[in-house]
Amino acid sequence: MAILNPPPSFDLNYYRATHPELNIFGDNVVAEHCRRFAVERGHSTCFYDRSEVLKKFLQEAVDKYRLHVLELSPWDNPFLVGETVKYFAVTDSETLKKTAIEAFRPFANTPEKIHFISPTGDLSVVNETFDIVFSSHVVEHTPDLIRHFQAVSRILNSGGLYILIIPDKRFCCDHFNADTTIADVIDAFVNERKNARLADFISSCFTRAHNYAFPHWFGDHGERCGLRKEPPDDSLVKLLGEGSHEDGKTLLRLIEKYNDSLKRGEYIDAHNWRFTPDSFGYIVNMLNKLNFIDLPLYRLCHTVWGRFEFVAMLERR
Repeated sequence: MAILNPPPSFDLNYYRATHPELNIFGDNVVAEHCRRFAVERGHSTCFYDRSEVLKKFLQEAVDKYRLHVLELSPWDNPFLVGETVKYFAVTDSETLKKTAIEAFRPFANTPEKIHFISPTGDLSVVNETFDIVFSSHVVEHTPDLIRHFQAVSRILNSGGLYILIIPDKRFCCDHFNADTTIADVIDAFVNERKNARLADFISSCFTRAHNYAFPHWFGDHGERCGLRKEPPDDSLVKLLGEGSHEDGKTLLRLIEKYNDSLKRGEYIDAHNWRFTPDSFGYIVNMLNKLNFIDLPLYRLCHTVWGRFEFVAMLERR
């Protein structure tokens, strides 16, 4: 049994409360309304499908029940805090603070201590088990999704949850880039991928869309970055030092940067996976059926209107 027991991701009572005009109808009609309209229109279907509400819910549960938590890659803005919360990152706290400053991040809340460090994101350095493993905008960066899930399973107690906040590729910078398939995930596992592919690095840096959720929801996806004369105005592009895309010099520079990092054995950061709630759910279910992982879906929320991320929970049985 899961350590936490939030209501289903479609909570009928919650949906009724947020749509009082449906209260004259029976449960079947309300459920059908949700099926037809909630996903497409981004209606909230449970209280924890938005990050700020999920944060409050989890923090209260951690404090009340003294749950042991490992948060992955908190950078300068940890989601959860407290005596029973530990952190995993690719570098120490001081370096995280420095990178946050260089990225013009507005936060100043980097954890004073990173308890487990691996420059390649290898969770084998974690020698404890936890009730909750939490990650926000992390899983899409892992080169080998199956081994990542296997590593998380190893450090979760029975009934523990892996709780994720994941970008929805339809409403973020990945809009134009190809959806991840189950074949992509299995290929990375069979080939024991340790780093991003060049194709994913280029997709993350060169063919990206803008990263503003509201325009995406309104159908304004702009143009692919690689087709513009100027890149979108966001911190990743600034960090990469990209200028005009007019003559393709940026693309050549990215290829050179990738090859140099590969030769030095450095971890190359990129969005290796691009999910929607439906595709993520399908892939997780398939990986469990194929016995690649033992983390079945516990809860899966759809993306709420105006947001570019969704919530998923996997259970260690």
